[in-house]
Amino acid sequence: MPERLYMREYKKQAFSVSRVHDLREGAAQLASQLSPTIDQFRTDGQSASFGNVVGSFSLPGGDVVQVSPKVAATDWTSAVIQLLSESTRLAVTGSQHSRPSERKDDLTAALAIEYARRLEGALRKVGPMMVYQRVEEVSRRWRGRLDVTAWARSSVLDPTRFPMRRDELSVANDFTRGLSVVAGLLGRSAAGSEVASRLRRLQNAIIPGQPVPAHVNPAVAHRRLPTQWSAFGPAWDIAAPILKSRSIVGDPGRATGLEVAVEPWRLLETFLDRSLESLVAQEADIAIGEKKPYPLLGEIDGNTGEWDKSFPRFVKPDGLLTALNGNVVASFEAKYASRPKREHVYQALATAAALRSPIAVLIYPWFEPSRSFDVEGFAGSPRRLSTIGVGLFGYSRGTSEVELASKIDSILPDRLGD
Repeated sequence: MPERLYMREYKKQAFSVSRVHDLREGAAQLASQLSPTIDQFRTDGQSASFGNVVGSFSLPGGDVVQVSPKVAATDWTSAVIQLLSESTRLAVTGSQHSRPSERKDDLTAALAIEYARRLEGALRKVGPMMVYQRVEEVSRRWRGRLDVTAWARSSVLDPTRFPMRRDELSVANDFTRGLSVVAGLLGRSAAGSEVASRLRRLQNAIIPGQPVPAHVNPAVAHRRLPTQWSAFGPAWDIAAPILKSRSIVGDPGRATGLEVAVEPWRLLETFLDRSLESLVAQEADIAIGEKKPYPLLGEIDGNTGEWDKSFPRFVKPDGLLTALNGNVVASFEAKYASRPKREHVYQALATAAALRSPIAVLIYPWFEPSRSFDVEGFAGSPRRLSTIGVGLFGYSRGTSEVELASKIDSILPDRLGD
């Protein structure tokens, strides 16, 4: 029976040489899906550790690695799920065995439970999703718009067979197929027979009167959900990242379930984004600035070298607040780390200086009160550095971003008498 290896982020564990080899191959597959900005696998040949990844993923031999966050939390899976959006990148691998336990640190099982809850809620609220589909058929009954060219070619043989096109509302569309396929995949990964049974019912309920789809075009994951079906948005936030995994969705019959992992650094940035949106919704005199590269260094002599393309000539903030006149109010850097580091401070100050921001803010995943420091030597841009610990793995949607927005509001320059 496949073995399940339990690990904690960045904590080294001793393994055999062959196991390290398996872990290295599993890490390569993980990286191909997540495209991480930070290396996730470290080894010295006798021990190994994973970082900047939480959840579970399969190894080539069928064993599974399950990684819990480095920041201690009792219900971290709930926080991760609430921070998912349709743009989240998940690493989805097939699992050849089901898991009957209901452990709170099993991200895939928690995802199955939450997906069932969200999909049931949408169906209760608005019923099955129906969208207009283009239907093409040849019939002796007039039901749609005649394709004159096609009819002219075939009318000599049978003038009463009409090739027609029409648009009609149908539950058989790519979105419902995708939601149904994901219900089936998660149903095979669910912890406990009750959740598995709920998801099997939802497979049919989302697409009533139609055969349960075995596959769906993964391209639907990149399409925007129709606004009239916004009730399905929370369920789609889970389904879309899973549907982007072509190897799983294209041939779901090969696996009995799923293993799901996510890069938590991106979740910290999502937390920050939602908090800035919450703040701007309450304050009419500020706006969210564009997250794009801004120039830090300008070329003087025009000389270039082999290293020129990788030379850090630009900065890109993880968050930005501006006044209505366009001036920067505050710049933000989200750092998924275990402790503050010197390079974090340097990056935050350099970014703020390039943007002429009066305040630089560092966001960390652990929970602690905000701290502020006066900055010397930057001629007022920035003149203040603040750090905020947000409690990433205790996140609760609807309250956590409001609380962080309040903390950010309290450290903005006009609140400091500047």
